[in-house]
Amino acid sequence: MGVSAIPAVRLRYLAVLKGLSKEPNREVAISGNTLGELFSYLRETEPPQLKSRLFEEDGTLRPDIVVFINGADASLFGGMNAQLKEGDEITILPTVHGG
Repeated sequence: MGVSAIPAVRLRYLAVLKGLSKEPNREVAISGNTLGELFSYLRETEPPQLKSRLFEEDGTLRPDIVVFINGADASLFGGMNAQLKEGDEITILPTVHGG
Protein backbone atom coordinates (compact mmCIF):
# COMPACT_ATOMS: atom_id res chain seq x y z
CA MET A 1 0.00 0.00 0.00
CA GLY A 2 1.64 3.26 -1.15
CA VAL A 3 1.60 6.55 0.64
CA SER A 4 0.86 9.52 -1.58
CA ALA A 5 3.11 12.50 -1.11
CA ILE A 6 1.74 15.91 -0.26
CA PRO A 7 2.61 18.15 -3.21
CA ALA A 8 4.39 21.42 -2.54
CA VAL A 9 3.47 24.15 -5.01
CA ARG A 10 4.85 27.65 -5.47
CA LEU A 11 2.19 30.29 -4.73
CA ARG A 12 2.46 33.83 -6.11
CA TYR A 13 0.05 36.70 -5.54
CA LEU A 14 0.23 39.65 -7.92
CA ALA A 15 -1.10 43.23 -8.04
CA VAL A 16 -3.19 44.34 -5.06
CA LEU A 17 -3.26 40.78 -3.68
CA LYS A 18 0.49 40.93 -3.12
CA GLY A 19 0.06 43.65 -0.50
CA LEU A 20 -2.75 41.78 1.26
CA SER A 21 -0.70 38.62 1.87
CA LYS A 22 1.86 38.14 4.62
CA GLU A 23 3.94 36.09 2.16
CA PRO A 24 3.01 36.88 -1.46
CA ASN A 25 5.60 34.42 -2.84
CA ARG A 26 5.99 31.14 -1.02
CA GLU A 27 5.92 27.39 -1.18
CA VAL A 28 2.73 25.74 0.09
CA ALA A 29 2.25 22.05 0.88
CA ILE A 30 -1.36 20.95 0.53
CA SER A 31 -3.01 17.76 1.71
CA GLY A 32 -4.72 17.25 -1.63
CA ASN A 33 -3.68 17.47 -5.24
CA THR A 34 -6.22 19.75 -6.91
CA LEU A 35 -6.48 23.48 -7.34
CA GLY A 36 -9.74 23.38 -5.39
CA GLU A 37 -7.95 21.80 -2.43
CA LEU A 38 -5.32 24.54 -2.57
CA PHE A 39 -8.07 27.16 -2.42
CA SER A 40 -9.73 25.34 0.50
CA TYR A 41 -6.40 25.62 2.30
CA LEU A 42 -6.18 29.33 1.44
CA ARG A 43 -9.73 29.94 2.74
CA GLU A 44 -8.59 28.54 6.09
CA THR A 45 -5.16 30.16 6.38
CA GLU A 46 -5.01 33.55 4.66
CA PRO A 47 -5.58 36.84 6.53
CA PRO A 48 -9.16 38.20 6.48
CA GLN A 49 -8.36 41.14 4.18
CA LEU A 50 -6.98 38.77 1.53
CA LYS A 51 -9.78 36.23 1.93
CA SER A 52 -12.41 38.95 1.43
CA ARG A 53 -10.68 39.97 -1.82
CA LEU A 54 -10.37 36.38 -3.09
CA PHE A 55 -13.66 34.79 -2.04
CA GLU A 56 -17.38 35.51 -2.21
CA GLU A 57 -19.54 35.16 0.92
CA ASP A 58 -20.36 31.55 -0.05
CA GLY A 59 -16.66 30.65 -0.25
CA THR A 60 -16.40 30.52 -4.03
CA LEU A 61 -13.64 32.35 -5.84
CA ARG A 62 -14.60 35.86 -6.93
CA PRO A 63 -15.21 36.11 -10.69
CA ASP A 64 -12.54 38.80 -11.14
CA ILE A 65 -9.75 36.56 -9.84
CA VAL A 66 -7.62 34.85 -12.48
CA VAL A 67 -5.53 31.79 -11.67
CA PHE A 68 -2.62 30.45 -13.67
CA ILE A 69 -0.85 27.11 -13.37
CA ASN A 70 2.69 27.31 -14.70
CA GLY A 71 1.76 30.40 -16.71
CA ALA A 72 -1.38 29.00 -18.35
CA ASP A 73 -4.98 29.81 -17.41
CA ALA A 74 -6.18 27.21 -14.89
CA SER A 75 -9.48 26.86 -16.77
CA LEU A 76 -7.53 25.05 -19.52
CA PHE A 77 -6.73 22.30 -17.00
CA GLY A 78 -10.20 21.93 -15.47
CA GLY A 79 -10.38 24.95 -13.16
CA MET A 80 -10.76 23.90 -9.53
CA ASN A 81 -10.47 20.24 -10.58
CA ALA A 82 -7.03 20.82 -12.13
CA GLN A 83 -4.48 18.33 -10.84
CA LEU A 84 -1.43 19.84 -9.16
CA LYS A 85 1.96 18.25 -8.93
CA GLU A 86 5.13 18.94 -6.97
CA GLY A 87 6.76 22.19 -8.07
CA ASP A 88 3.81 23.69 -9.98
CA GLU A 89 3.64 27.48 -9.85
CA ILE A 90 0.22 28.91 -9.04
CA THR A 91 -0.19 32.61 -9.81
CA ILE A 92 -3.25 34.48 -8.56
CA LEU A 93 -4.20 37.97 -9.65
CA PRO A 94 -7.26 40.18 -9.95
CA THR A 95 -8.38 41.41 -13.33
CA VAL A 96 -7.98 45.10 -14.03
CA HIS A 97 -11.16 47.19 -14.28
CA GLY A 98 -11.70 50.73 -15.34
CA GLY A 99 -11.40 52.90 -18.33
